Amino acid sequence: MAGGNLLATLIGILGSLVQARYVTPADLGYFRGFSIATGYAFFFHLGILDVLQRLYPYHIGRKENGRALAVAEVSQSWMVLVTIVVSGCFFVLAVLSLASGNWRAMLGWLVQAVAMSGFIYGGYLGATYRSGHDFVSISKGSVFSSIFGLFILPMFLVWPYVALAVRSCAGSLLSLVYLHVNRPLRIPWRFSWREWFTLLKQGFPIFVASYGAGTLWSVVEASIILKKLGTVSLGLWSLSFMILEMANKVPQSVIAVYTPRIMESIGRTGSVAECLRVFVKPMAWGVPVTFIMVLGSYGVLPFVVPILMPKYIAAIPAMCLMLLTLPLIILEMPYSLQVALGKISQQNISVYFGLGSFLVLAFIAEKIGMGLTGVVGASLLGRFFRILTTYYFVYNHWVAEKSNGPKTN
Repeated sequence: MAGGNLLATLIGILGSLVQARYVTPADLGYFRGFSIATGYAFFFHLGILDVLQRLYPYHIGRKENGRALAVAEVSQSWMVLVTIVVSGCFFVLAVLSLASGNWRAMLGWLVQAVAMSGFIYGGYLGATYRSGHDFVSISKGSVFSSIFGLFILPMFLVWPYVALAVRSCAGSLLSLVYLHVNRPLRIPWRFSWREWFTLLKQGFPIFVASYGAGTLWSVVEASIILKKLGTVSLGLWSLSFMILEMANKVPQSVIAVYTPRIMESIGRTGSVAECLRVFVKPMAWGVPVTFIMVLGSYGVLPFVVPILMPKYIAAIPAMCLMLLTLPLIILEMPYSLQVALGKISQQNISVYFGLGSFLVLAFIAEKIGMGLTGVVGASLLGRFFRILTTYYFVYNHWVAEKSNGPKTN
């Protein structure tokens, strides 16, 4: 999976270089502003995706295949419904924008309609693939998406903004279709309000934490930059974020492989110590490798960006800071143990302590005029505080298990 995503990353880098050559930071920031609405709209899956990611592999680990399929059936129905409703709303906004003569906004909203389909229904598909250990198919979808994006690159020579919109959605749509056609679970449409409420009660508290740690965090960061620094700064941040997203495919691949293993392990053994042993190998090589990647980028970016992306020279400090997220992704692996243990209050404390720290530090950075690098640096420190809090809770679980033994339920 890491190899496939690395290939997709290399192809994506080429596309981003062409995009950065022809799309100005102001245009990129204007376009990126529409995705802020998508980030907030992601809230409407209400944690059903999170409970699917936890309970489906958990029940498989306990050999309870019937219960696992029941969770998947209700989750699939809800994800499809949310995708239709939310993407439909964005499509209506696109039509209204076109009717008012704003074709740029029309393209922006259409892209968000596709993005929501990928986030919600694509998230459901990804959970079923990973729990079935079918990582090759996920990698193929990512590679096909990136290769298809190569054919869009000539459009940047003539219609930069249109090419930006097409590149943002065409590849992900192709990947979504591929994953749907080859989906490992072909289950019927079945929905039960009683089962849905049961999943909601379990999933929503978990979702509050995962949403805060992922989507909400980046959306809040983008919102602060747009409101306080403007569209040009948001464009600089967006390109930096795209480079980070391409670079983080390798550590995210590691997380994607090991998260269901942790769920299965806790379901099979109930032991925190056993789960911590699972972390040893990926963290032992993952952290040094990502640090080497960061150090290498520090030596390359100041020379490469002025040549290949001259419009984005001002983004170099933000790019360098953002790439420090790579080792943090690996270091945060024990957070999945908190999820597996069902320690929801601890998850929320870790996430929102970190997010709160980020907001306070970003406010201070803005007041003293640190600009874009100040906001990015505040975000990194917030993530670091989140990891420290997670380690504190995991250590307490390990100590308690040494004293009392593992839980078997």
